[in-house]
Amino acid sequence: MIIVGIDPGLAISGYGVINYIGNKFEVIDYGAVTTESSQEFPGRLKKIYDGYMELFKKYRPEAVAIEELFYNKNVKTAIAIAEARGVHLLAAENCKIPLYEYTPLQIKQGIV
Repeated sequence: MIIVGIDPGLAISGYGVINYIGNKFEVIDYGAVTTESSQEFPGRLKKIYDGYMELFKKYRPEAVAIEELFYNKNVKTAIAIAEARGVHLLAAENCKIPLYEYTPLQIKQGIV
C-alpha cells in the first residue's frame, strides 16, 4: 500500500511517500513543494496544488495522511496556512484518494 504523508505549509510543504507491505515500511520518496514569499498568494497556492497533483499521479497512493492544523496566535499566518492546507485536501479529493487527518501529537506517538 503506497501512502503519502504531508506536513502542510505555504512556504514549505513537506511530504514522504512510503510503501507499507505487511508490517514493513519502505521509503520511496520524500521532499518538499516550496514557494517564494515574493510570489503572489494565488500563484503560491497553484504551485502547491500542481506539485501534489504531479506527486499523486506519479505514485498513485492508496491513502494520504495529513497533519491537522495547530493553534496559531498569528491569525493572518493561520489563515494562509489553512488556505494552503485546503489546496492539499483538494488535490487528494480530485485524485479520489482517501484522506486521513492526524494531530501533531498523534503523529509523534505513532513514530515513537
